[in-house]
Amino acid sequence: MTILLLNGSLNPASTTKKLLEQVQTLLQKAKYETEIINIGELELPLFHPAQPAGAAADWLRERIDSAEGFVIGSPEYHGSYSGALKNAIDYFDKDLLKGKPVGLLTSTGGLKGGINTLNGLRTVFRSLSAHTIPQQLAVSRKEFKDFILTPDCQKTLEQFVIGLDEALQHQAAAAYILLK
Repeated sequence: MTILLLNGSLNPASTTKKLLEQVQTLLQKAKYETEIINIGELELPLFHPAQPAGAAADWLRERIDSAEGFVIGSPEYHGSYSGALKNAIDYFDKDLLKGKPVGLLTSTGGLKGGINTLNGLRTVFRSLSAHTIPQQLAVSRKEFKDFILTPDCQKTLEQFVIGLDEALQHQAAAAYILLK
């Protein structure tokens, strides 16, 4: 199974990307194929429903369509997720994500941040008929000092990956039953 990890940060020193890399490492240990896509590198034009999507958007939709699950990461900007991520999401067709497991994570500036970002992402992915897993991850810079997670945060990260794995296994079992 292929898991796509989308990084909604444009920052070259992105904490979100570092978190996604840690999730990627755990998923690879669990024998998943993974790919991180940095939204900022795609140079997607501002979404316009009446204009052609372009090669970058078509490529992204193909990657989304071929993946079995997702981890979506965004920094918290003013209590929400990044505009770059929202622009990329606007290119998704609803059926691309239908029933597919999605894990959500955010990197924040403060210890109590991130909930609005995660709630906003959860709302968007529910509207796209994705299966957002209950486990989520909000990590502040203080919990991720020098790109090393605190022990409590590391445990939460591991539970996040376990939750995604369980959702993927459930999806695979349900697909198998339907094919019988």
